[in-house]
Amino acid sequence: MKNRFNRLSSKEWLPFQKSWFKYSTTSDLLRENIRFFTKREESDAVVLYEGDDFAAAKKICDENDIAIKTLSDDFEGPVQFAIIDLRNKLSENTGLAEYQKLKREVVETAEKIFKRMEDRRFIAIFARNIQAEEKFNPFAWDLAKGISTIFSIKDEKIGCITDLDAIGEKGYFSPQRDVFYCFYFRKDELSGGVFKKTQYRFFERNLQQGRQKVKQFQNAIPSWFVLKPQPRKRDEILHPAKYPEDLVEMFLTEFSEDGDNIFDPMSGTGSTQLGALKLNRNGYGTELSDFFSDIAENRCQNYLEPVQGQLFSEKKDLKFKIFSKDARQITREDFPEIDYLITSPPYWDMLNMKGAENQAKRIEKGLQTNYSDNENDLGNISDYESFISELVAIYFNVIELLKPGSYLTIVVKNIKKKGRNYPFAWDLANALQEKLILLPEVFWCQDDISIAPYGYGNTWVSNTFHQYCLNFQKPR
Repeated sequence: MKNRFNRLSSKEWLPFQKSWFKYSTTSDLLRENIRFFTKREESDAVVLYEGDDFAAAKKICDENDIAIKTLSDDFEGPVQFAIIDLRNKLSENTGLAEYQKLKREVVETAEKIFKRMEDRRFIAIFARNIQAEEKFNPFAWDLAKGISTIFSIKDEKIGCITDLDAIGEKGYFSPQRDVFYCFYFRKDELSGGVFKKTQYRFFERNLQQGRQKVKQFQNAIPSWFVLKPQPRKRDEILHPAKYPEDLVEMFLTEFSEDGDNIFDPMSGTGSTQLGALKLNRNGYGTELSDFFSDIAENRCQNYLEPVQGQLFSEKKDLKFKIFSKDARQITREDFPEIDYLITSPPYWDMLNMKGAENQAKRIEKGLQTNYSDNENDLGNISDYESFISELVAIYFNVIELLKPGSYLTIVVKNIKKKGRNYPFAWDLANALQEKLILLPEVFWCQDDISIAPYGYGNTWVSNTFHQYCLNFQKPR
C-alpha cells in the first residue's frame, strides 16, 4: 500500500501506533510526532508549536526541511500540523481558576489554528491530570472534551515516565504523577470549528475523604503498570472479554484487607470472586448470563473445595455468592455490606461489531463472540448515550451495598467505532461524579499484543493497548 499520509516506512509507522509509550526526552517526543504527522514532500504548509521547547521543535523541523512557526509569528499559508504542549503549565499548584484561564487561552489558540489548518490534518495537545494532595483534578480530560468541540478527537497516547519516585504511605490514594496524555484531534467533516461550552462534573466531587480504616494506603499501584496475565484456562476462554485475576489482586491489595467483602455486579467467569478468595477475602457478585454464572460458581467452588482435597491441609473459611441476576435488580437483602467493588463492564456493543479479528478466531474455534443475546444485556445496546445512562444506573444501584467511605475500581477503555472516537472512560467518570468522589486514574498497559497496521498510509489510528482503571470513593 502506498503511504500518502507522511511517506514513512512501515518500520517507523508501526511503533508509533502503539497507544502507550515509555517517555524518554522531550526531543524524542517532538521528533516522533513531527515526523509522523507531517508530509515529506516540499510544501508551503507549516508546523505550529506552542510550548516551552520551541528551540527543540525548530531543530527537528530544520533537520526535516519543514517550516515551523508560532501563532505570534507573521506568516501566511496553511498549517499541516500543530503541537500545544501544556505539561509544564499544569502542576499540583494549579488552581481551578488558573486552569480555567489557561483553558480559555488554549481554546482561543485552537480556534485560530483551525482556520489555518489543512483538511484532515492533526493537532496534538500534551497535558496532564493533576493530584494535589487529597484533591484530583482531571484537567486533561476536561480540556480534551472542550477541544473536541472544535476539532474532532481521533485518538490518544499515554506517555509513561519510567523514573519513579519512592512510594510512601499516605492517608489517601495517590499514585505517582508519572503519566501524561498526548491527545490527537483532526480537522474533518466531524469538526465544529468553534468552541461549544459544556458543563462537566469533573471538578465537583474530587476531594477524597481519607482512609476508611486505620491502616493507611501503601500506594502499591503506580500510575501505570505492565501486566501480562496468565494464560486462560479452558472454561475461562469461553468468555469473550475476561479480565484477569492478576489485575484484581493488585487492586484488592491496595483497597481491601483480609476478611473484607468484595463485589462485582458483572462477574463473567468469576475473576473478581476468585481473586478475592485467593487473597483471603469473600467474593460476591451477579452475572446476567446463566452460562457464565455457572462457570464462575464452579471455579470458586473448586478453589475452596478442590477435587483432590487431601492435598490441601488448610481449610479456607471464606464465603462466595454469585447470583444469576440482572444487576439492575440487586437489593441490599441480596448481599452483606460490601467493602470494595471492582468490575469491568461491557465496552458498549463492540463485541457485536462484525469483522473483528478476535471474533474471527473465536468463530473458527466455535466460541461465543458476545456476552449474550439477552435484550437486557448492556453489550446489546446500540445507542452510546443510552448505554452510558444504563451503565451509570446500575452503578448507582449497586453502590447502595458499599460501606460509606469505601472504594470502587472500574476497568474500561475509550472506544473507536466507525471512524469516531468515544471517550468512554471520561464520560463514565463524569457521570458517576454525581454521587461518587473521583480518585486518580491508573493505566494497565499491555505489551504482549502484536501491532496491526490500522490506517497505514492514510491516517492515524492507534492500537489501543492501555486500559483505564477508574477509581472512586463512596462519600461518607
